[in-house]
Amino acid sequence: MHSYKWFIALPAGIIIAHALPAVSRLGMGGLLFPVIRRVDSSDSVVLTFDDGPDVYTVKILDVLSRYDTKAVFFVVGEQVERHPNLLREVVAAGHEIGIHGYRHVSHLLRAPLTTIEDVRRCKVIIEDTTGVSPRYIRPPYGVFSLASWVESVRQGWMRVLWSRWGKDWMPEATPLQIAQNIGTPEAGDIILLHDSDRYSYPGAPLRTIEAIPIILQHIADKGMHTTLLCDLV
Repeated sequence: MHSYKWFIALPAGIIIAHALPAVSRLGMGGLLFPVIRRVDSSDSVVLTFDDGPDVYTVKILDVLSRYDTKAVFFVVGEQVERHPNLLREVVAAGHEIGIHGYRHVSHLLRAPLTTIEDVRRCKVIIEDTTGVSPRYIRPPYGVFSLASWVESVRQGWMRVLWSRWGKDWMPEATPLQIAQNIGTPEAGDIILLHDSDRYSYPGAPLRTIEAIPIILQHIADKGMHTTLLCDLV
C-alpha cells in the first residue's frame, strides 16, 4: 500500500523538482538556488540586453558607443544563426556575451534533455561564431528548471538575473516609461533591457534605443557608471 502511494506521488514529486529552481526568479531559494541579481560595487551598474542579436542591435551598439558604455548581451542561438556578423560586432566593440538559450522557450515547458541540448547548442554557436566561451547564463523569462540549473553548475556558468528591468517589451511602453520602470539605479544594480522584438511587441527595441540615454543620464546623475560582469564577478 505504501509503495503504491509513493508511486502515485512520484509524478508530482518529479514536477516539483523540475520547477523548484524557478523560485530563484521570485527572489526565493537563495541558499539552495543562488543567482546573481546584483553585483558588489560602490559606483557602477551593469546594463544587460536579452533576445538578440537583431537588426536593432546595431543602433543599440551605436548609442552605447556614443556614451562610452559597455553592456552584457544574453543572446539566443537561433538569432545568432540569423545575424552572426552582428554578434561579432558586439564582441568587437568590447561587450560581453551570455547564454539565453538556442530557442526562447521557458525551461519549465521543455523536457530536461531538450533543455540541456538547447543551452549547450547556444554555447557552441556563440563559440563557433565569435571564438568566445560564454561564462554567464540567463534563461528565457529568468526561469531555471532543474535541468538548466544542474547544467549551468556542471558547465561552470554563472546564473545572472536582474534587479531592475525596463519592461520595454510591453506594447504601451514609451522611452520615458521604460526609464521610469527602472527607477533610480543604485550601485550594484543589474538592469534588464531587450535588443530584439522577435519574442515581444513589434518595434519595441526602437523605444529602448531612445530610453538608453535617459537611463544612462540617471546613472550619471548618481555619480555612477556602467561596467561589465567580468569586472565584478
